[in-house]
Order: sequence, then structure tokens, then C-alpha cells
Amino acid sequence: MHPAPSIILFTVLSGFGFGLISIVGLLQFLSQISTVNIVIFSAIGLFFSIIGLISSFFHLANKKNAIKSMSQWQTSWLSREAISSIFCLSIVVGNIGWVIVQNRYINEVGIILFLLSLFTIFTTSMIYAQLKTVPSWNNMLTPALFIFTALAGGSILLLDYASLVLLLIFGVLQVLFWYIADQSFIYRETSVGTALGFSKNEDIRAFDVAHTNRNYLLNEMVYKVARKHAIKIRYISFFAAFVLPMSLILMFPGNFSVSVLVIGIHFVGIYFSRWLFFAEAKHSVSFYYN
Repeated sequence: MHPAPSIILFTVLSGFGFGLISIVGLLQFLSQISTVNIVIFSAIGLFFSIIGLISSFFHLANKKNAIKSMSQWQTSWLSREAISSIFCLSIVVGNIGWVIVQNRYINEVGIILFLLSLFTIFTTSMIYAQLKTVPSWNNMLTPALFIFTALAGGSILLLDYASLVLLLIFGVLQVLFWYIADQSFIYRETSVGTALGFSKNEDIRAFDVAHTNRNYLLNEMVYKVARKHAIKIRYISFFAAFVLPMSLILMFPGNFSVSVLVIGIHFVGIYFSRWLFFAEAKHSVSFYYN
């Protein structure tokens, strides 16, 4: 599918922001963080989350439709994402204000923020995981990957060796996701033949293309990336998002300056990973075109 920069930035930045908020919330619940750090890192998470959400706004063809994103919460994961995002960020702001005024925090608010921020990430992932027309997304690895990508990124600034565990889980899930994505269309149930009522085992091909020029479906749903380039980008992504961050954390544990550098490198890797997430996704409609 077409990898729109606005959606890539949205999933990367908001994922990191909500991931950081969830880690802060967990540490707050466990009383393992100071009031100063709650304010600082909650504000950082708030900033990245808001910037990510704003970037998603630019993907809308009609910007006025943004107000409608919260009206279909009973059936739409997009609406659930919008509502949970606003609810979560409102609690973050309230929590920051309370800590600043009272110079103490309420532990129970931390677990609420932890669970609510993870649910927000889950709703984002389900926008894609629910699509049966994109087999590489339509599995539980998609929400698992989104959640642990966010947790791994958010943990780098606040956790030392515990962040290595989250990075390791993220790395394993990323490799598994790429493997599943490569296998997703081998056992596909749809083709030009099945659309015409023939068996899926019969080799039916279109005599000519459906359109003489590109159309919306081709522009948005059928995006081709050369296999050799995809493999190269996978290596870059895996090295930047997983290998190098783990190596630096192991060599310089507890060094905040190194952690900031690791976050920057990790962002590069996640950006390429998320670009591939969209670029390599094959929509079923692509089988009806030569």
C-alpha cells in the first residue's frame, strides 16, 4: 500500500509518546519514579503523542472529516482510537498538574495511565489488523508489534536493563512479522479466477488491464517495492531499531546522554520498519490488475 509520510509519522511518534506515558504510569504505580521525572517524561510523552496525532490529520483528503472521527465508536477502531487518545492525554495533563501542585502523586493513577495508553496503541494497531483484505496485517502479530515497539522505545529513557528485554521482544516480533508478511499470500483465497466463479487452483488471467490510466485503487492500494530494496531496508531497520540500541545500552548502562542518542537511532529504524509495514502490504485488489 502507499506509504504516506503523515501516517508513518503518526504511528511512529504517537506510538513512542504513548509508550513513554505507559512506562511512566507503570513506574508511578510501583513508586519507582520521582515527582520531577513524572512531570518531565510525561510532558515528553504528551508532546510526541500530540505531534503524532496532528500529523495524522494531514492524511485526510477532507480535513473537515476529522470531527467525525469520534462519532462511530461502536463500530470503528479509528473512533475508539480518537476517544481513547483524548481521554488518556487529558488524564496525563491532570496528573502533571496534580504532581506540580501537590508535589506528590497518586499511585493508582499510574496504572490507569499504563493500561489506557496501551489500549490507545492497541486501537491504532487494530485499524490495520482488522483488514482482511490485507493478509499481512490481518493477524495478532500486528497489535503485538505496535505495543512492544511503543514499550521498547518508551523504556529506553527510563529503564536500564529492563529496556533490553522489551527491545528483545520487539526484535523477535519484528522478524516474525516480516516472515508472516512474506507468507501471507501463498495460501490466498482470492484471485481473478475466484472473482469469476472458478476454482482457486485454476490459472485464470486477465486479458487486459481494467483501466488505461492509474486510478485511486492503484495509487493507494497497489504499491510496488523492489524485493532487493525491501531486504536492504529491512537490514537497515533491524540494525538501527534493535541491534545498535541494545549494543549501546549494554556498553553504557544508565547513561542518559547515550539513551537520548539511542532514541534517535531507534527512531530511524522504526521509521523504516513502519515504511515497510505499509509499502510491503499487498491489498487483495492487486490481484485484479496485471
